[in-house]
Amino acid sequence: MAIDFHAHYIAPKLMEMLEERTSNPRISHTENDQVLYHMPISTLPFSSAYYDMAERIAYLDYVGIDKQVISLPGLLGVDYLPLDQSLPMLKVANDDLAIQCQKHKDRIVGLAALPLADVDEMLRELKRCVEELEFLGAILPNNAFLSLEYANELRPLFEYGNKHNLHFFIHPGWRHDQYPVLDKRPNDPDELLIARGALGVQHDVSLAMITLLYTDFLDPFSDMTVHVANLGGTFPMVVERMHHTVEVRFPDAKMPPSRKENFYVDTSSMGPRAIELAAAIYGADRLLVGTDTPIFSAQTGINAIKSTRLDSDEIDQILRKNADILLSR
Repeated sequence: MAIDFHAHYIAPKLMEMLEERTSNPRISHTENDQVLYHMPISTLPFSSAYYDMAERIAYLDYVGIDKQVISLPGLLGVDYLPLDQSLPMLKVANDDLAIQCQKHKDRIVGLAALPLADVDEMLRELKRCVEELEFLGAILPNNAFLSLEYANELRPLFEYGNKHNLHFFIHPGWRHDQYPVLDKRPNDPDELLIARGALGVQHDVSLAMITLLYTDFLDPFSDMTVHVANLGGTFPMVVERMHHTVEVRFPDAKMPPSRKENFYVDTSSMGPRAIELAAAIYGADRLLVGTDTPIFSAQTGINAIKSTRLDSDEIDQILRKNADILLSR
């Protein structure tokens, strides 16, 4: 059985609040009874897989997942809204997730969603979720780590996280100062927009990796753990080129290693060859299962790991052993 560190859930009460909104993010119903989630950019078909926890547990049993670490996904656009809009919705989401964690305590682990517009409120909600709701940690947007300056704004959260041995999940998402996100996509067919969007997301994740791996930002926070979605973006493929480019321009520079002992990446929406490359760059002991359920197929995600050419011990590390270490801290 696997342990999945990248999965999402939308509380029914949060759904109701999103259905009342007239601007994105919002949920709408078509004349054909189709439900749509309107993100700041793009739209997702919405189904009971997002909010029906009994259905989720049955699905986990079917695909062979023992536990899921669940969060409210950043790209859905709730956390980056102005505080008066985000905080009420996030409190509802966190409270409901806590109920689900208690009801399914052997299967579901919660991460807090935080209101990005105010660091003091972020810290206050994180403390509430950890000390009252018993969450493992929190989900944060990768765009908050596109520079060391941005990352330092969240230093109070990391100081608290380190003190309490928390886990922070860095997921694709916007900063609060990017509200509203402007849709600057070209006038291409939908399938091309989706393809371009997938590459764009990976690019921003990769830029965040530079801050998290190559600066000293995480150095004081060795008692907590951090993981980044999507194998750290395109980082594993381009890291050798990055190092070579630096060597050409600055021959005396010493680039840091591409791993930290309390730092992980997950396998979300990636294929076997990409997972193999990530294992070669970071080490198989730095990889966690990420299925991005229900946006992506958990079955496909698990099969991708099992289809790699890694040895059985490495596959077992990724499927469960690494996660067991994090959850038992």
